[in-house]
Amino acid sequence: MNIYEYQNYKKYLNDYIKNLPYSGRGQKAKIAKELRIHTAYVSQVLNKDANFTLEQTIELSALLNLTKSEEEYLLLLVQKERAGSKKLENYFLKQINSFVDNQKKLKNRLEAQDEIDKLDQQTYYSSWHYLAVHALISTEKFHTPKAIAERLKISVNKSKEIIEFLLSAGIIEKNNNLYEIGSRDIHLSSDSPMISKHHTNWRMKAISSLDARSDSDDQSYEDMHYSGIISVTEKDAKKIKDILIKSIQKSRKIISESDTEEIFCYTLDMFKI
Repeated sequence: MNIYEYQNYKKYLNDYIKNLPYSGRGQKAKIAKELRIHTAYVSQVLNKDANFTLEQTIELSALLNLTKSEEEYLLLLVQKERAGSKKLENYFLKQINSFVDNQKKLKNRLEAQDEIDKLDQQTYYSSWHYLAVHALISTEKFHTPKAIAERLKISVNKSKEIIEFLLSAGIIEKNNNLYEIGSRDIHLSSDSPMISKHHTNWRMKAISSLDARSDSDDQSYEDMHYSGIISVTEKDAKKIKDILIKSIQKSRKIISESDTEEIFCYTLDMFKI
């Protein structure tokens, strides 16, 4: 559901609940528990003249897995309904319309581009977190900011910030309150100024993986790290390089046919010292 299609938060919430499995049975009780209020009051808000407070709206946005932009929009909708005068209501309505116009402009810009622009590339490759969140969203288990934050051991706010960027860049999309991979291509050419940063990010992550091995409770998969210095002929060095390239090609075939269950990082280097 697209919250920007609504100018009344009660209508949005009622439609959201109806679209949940089993028509959202038990969802009002879940909202009440999250906001620490009675279920009867939730019903009054959704069906009568009562309104959530702004503090409750912040808590509600977390329950709904809203992005920061969506949270801001929801707050505007609530403030419009809580307005004590027509003048104040119109003030918030003007802000709501402006917010929606900006979202439409962003959507049109993304639809006109097949690849992410250079500025977005700089952000995307600035840290390993962006690629990791992007990859996690491609799996079946990690579709909410909280689940992603717990998996990567980052804060929920950081998770939301990254998701917000990925959405704004068109790298991911939001469907039925869950995130999924978008249609825009991300291609980093070998001569890109960002390629060095990309390689550095993941080699630094490999080092942190080494440091974390002894502290990990996850025994389901044993990490592999190998480094070796060799002395061979130029001819044999080329043979070894060809073997490594073929192993990458075989791995890519397995990856393309595999289900998206978990994410892993594998890096490969061979260079003359």
